[in-house]
Amino acid sequence: MAGAAIARVPIGARIAERRRSLGLTQRALAEQVEISGAYMNLIEHDKRMIGGALLRRIAKALDMPLADLTAVEDMRLFQEMLELARGMALPDQDEARIGSFVGRYPEWAKAMVRVHRSLQDATDTAVALSERVSRDPSLRDLSHQILTRITSIRSFSEILQDFTGLSDAERQRFAEIIAAESDSLGRSARSMIDMLEDSGSRFHATSPEKEVDDFIIDHRNHFSALEEGADALRLELSGGAEGDLAHHWFSSLGTQVRRDGLAGLGEAETTMVLPESSRRFLIARHLVSEELDRLLNSLVDDERLTSDAARQRCKQALIRYAAAALLFPYEAFLEAAQHARYDVDRLAFAFGASFEQAAHRLVTLRRPGAEGVPFAFLRSDPAGNISKRFSLPGLRMPRHGGACPLWPVYTAHATPGRTVTQLALMPDGARYLFIAQASAKGWNGYGQPPAQFSVMLGCEAVHLDRLAYGDAHQARGVNQGTEVGFECRSCRREACQQRAHEALVPNLTSQAALQNA
Repeated sequence: MAGAAIARVPIGARIAERRRSLGLTQRALAEQVEISGAYMNLIEHDKRMIGGALLRRIAKALDMPLADLTAVEDMRLFQEMLELARGMALPDQDEARIGSFVGRYPEWAKAMVRVHRSLQDATDTAVALSERVSRDPSLRDLSHQILTRITSIRSFSEILQDFTGLSDAERQRFAEIIAAESDSLGRSARSMIDMLEDSGSRFHATSPEKEVDDFIIDHRNHFSALEEGADALRLELSGGAEGDLAHHWFSSLGTQVRRDGLAGLGEAETTMVLPESSRRFLIARHLVSEELDRLLNSLVDDERLTSDAARQRCKQALIRYAAAALLFPYEAFLEAAQHARYDVDRLAFAFGASFEQAAHRLVTLRRPGAEGVPFAFLRSDPAGNISKRFSLPGLRMPRHGGACPLWPVYTAHATPGRTVTQLALMPDGARYLFIAQASAKGWNGYGQPPAQFSVMLGCEAVHLDRLAYGDAHQARGVNQGTEVGFECRSCRREACQQRAHEALVPNLTSQAALQNA
């Protein structure tokens, strides 16, 4: 299936290179790992993708870290390269070629991603500064002051130049005016520079948001240490009894939280008006932030997080992850998901969760040997701003706004509280099932609108038979879906009525047809 052609970045060349450096023949290595020489030859030429016990045996025989062969980091790099290719609408977006390039030349791929990110950041900075200059009243006032003083200085200078009959006293007065206006001009210019420098300082070549995204993707959005920590904490709080946390325990703790506050989280005042699912989640966040603080700090002490802002942002994301693990135990949630055929509403009802909480937990079911359906995740507000994202190989979730407006994450806003599904047919032939629901969060009192978000899950259409949402689409046929894209700039569907921008690269098929005509 297109879009799922790459299950793993090719690693055959790495195995062959390491084998040769150790002076081993293919046959010798094959004997050590208990496979045939012919099969080893296929592995080294990336004709067979391997995993599990065989991959561990090869890593042990070659004395290599397993991570070098599982290529978790390379999978993120592959996604970045695929996003780069699609975002720039490059003519050759073949996933197999991109995967091969990443597998063989990872350093070059990293360099290309860094350059592309720098270009994106520079563009974002320029746009943001332009927006601020055009919209910020303070900057508009400063611009007006600067132009007024320049005009004044020029006018009085021309008087001094053109009128030779001025008395010494008049010339002295005009010179003093010019000097005073020049001083004011300098102060206004300095103020504008300071404001612009303050704006620009918030933009970095690698933002905390991107670093945290990379960190989570590197871990496949699964943190076994937090799962174990949450399990231990749940047993401790429930007196050693298995099962979900008792309702009376949450009620009593909720009273204490409202009285004492959420340890600096600043959300105690909202717990009385939030839905029960949100209140429980806030309490769980408070608990894990207190009880698992040492573990959380050890996880964010990572070289991939290069700033305090990135580490703090990552810690908050991990707190939310641990809170979900505390409320929705892995084994129980996975079993329920499989039994309910991944019906998010049923799961939310069974576990006292919101649709978003249940959907987010589904994305984290990635424990090796006990994995659920692999989902991508996206959350958007009505304006299209992206606040949460998790991609899959081949299915790129946009980092900011500007995704295809035909995706149900946007159309769901028209019917809040109702689950919307879509069998999406991508331009490259890939098929994905999208599941979305929009809802309001919180309540701020009369006259204050609640925050509104739409949450979307996405998975490959190969999983249709495992999902309750897939039945209707299978009945209609897998070719009866909705033709969508990733975003207008990279989409070559020329007849799309929803198109907002022209494609950066024209449709090559159309060009060829014109040339042959």
